[in-house]
This record gives sequence, structure tokens and C-alpha cells, in this order.
Amino acid sequence: MIPFLQHNPTKLWFGKNQIEQLANEVQAYHRILIVYGGGSIKKNAR
Repeated sequence: MIPFLQHNPTKLWFGKNQIEQLANEVQAYHRILIVYGGGSIKKNAR
């Protein structure tokens, strides 16, 4: 295998009420990606 370096500075939050943590971590001009499936994000947002 050819030597290589992969740098992936990613934070993953799991669990209830984690969306609220974004205000503490992300500045207004940053982009974020929210991934969901099966409709669970819609069910938990209520």
C-alpha cells in the first residue's frame, strides 16, 4: 500500500437535543451537513 495521510476533522453528535449544540459550535458563516433517514429527524423535532 502507498503511504498516505487522511485528515478528517469531523464532529458527530448523537442523541436527543443535539441540534441545540450547533449554536455553541458553529459560527454564522460556516456550512453544516445534517444527515437523517427514515423520518426520525421529523419525529424527534416535535
